[in-house]
Amino acid sequence: MDRFQLGLEIALSVLLLVTIFYSLYLGRALAVIRRDRGQLDALIMSLESSSAQAQSGIDHLRQTTEMVGRALGKTVESGKVLKQELTALCERSEAAAQVLEGGGPTQPQRAQGHASMVRADDGDIVVPRPSLRPRVDEGRLGSIGTTKNPVGKSAAERELLRALRQKQG
Repeated sequence: MDRFQLGLEIALSVLLLVTIFYSLYLGRALAVIRRDRGQLDALIMSLESSSAQAQSGIDHLRQTTEMVGRALGKTVESGKVLKQELTALCERSEAAAQVLEGGGPTQPQRAQGHASMVRADDGDIVVPRPSLRPRVDEGRLGSIGTTKNPVGKSAAERELLRALRQKQG
């Protein structure tokens, strides 16, 4: 039995040595996992702070967009009002020019002027539609239809000044 006992003890010693070396290997692997877990926790914390900053940025961007949208809406409304006022001023100046040119428009021309008004796409601005008939004085030297001369005044301004001088003098 001595030999059998000695063989069994040697076999157990070899198995014990293998187990010791394997436990050292597993200990190192666990240390690596623990170290990686710390890095993973740091990465998770970084991701959470980044997402909080991104959410804050989105909220700030949304507020800024709303403010700019309101300001732009006010500007557009102001532009619509100015466009209406300019249209009315243009109509009044054309009527005054017609009065100064030769006694004013006749009754059928006034009715036609109102008939040539067209509603714009947005439905709240009235825009005059240009007449399809050619004007009698278009192309005539010194007429309202001609462009600017070298002095810098437009033909309409020259005509208006000439008519005012005729009325005064």
